Amino acid sequence: MSLSLYRESMKARVSSEHEMDEEICFSCLKPNTPGEHFCKHCRTPLSSYATTAPYERIFAMGDVLRKAIYSNRWSWPVRVICYLVIVSMLIGLLLGIMLPA
Repeated sequence: MSLSLYRESMKARVSSEHEMDEEICFSCLKPNTPGEHFCKHCRTPLSSYATTAPYERIFAMGDVLRKAIYSNRWSWPVRVICYLVIVSMLIGLLLGIMLPA
């Protein structure tokens, strides 16, 4: 085996081992360096330490709340429909109380 082929095979092996060392965030699916407690892209907790340490636990619980509030699942038409349903229920309730039966 020639020296250049050996070097190329070693480079490929090192790069594949380096890719295996990276931790993948289960939320955004982006690579992170090993040993990180939070994802550097979306700040999702990656380790058990991030959810059990007292100070870091605050950020881990905040991650759940941030994703619930800022998720893109609720588009503006769905929100408008929900608000209209709530307002119509409140108007119906008020009219039912104010009008005699």
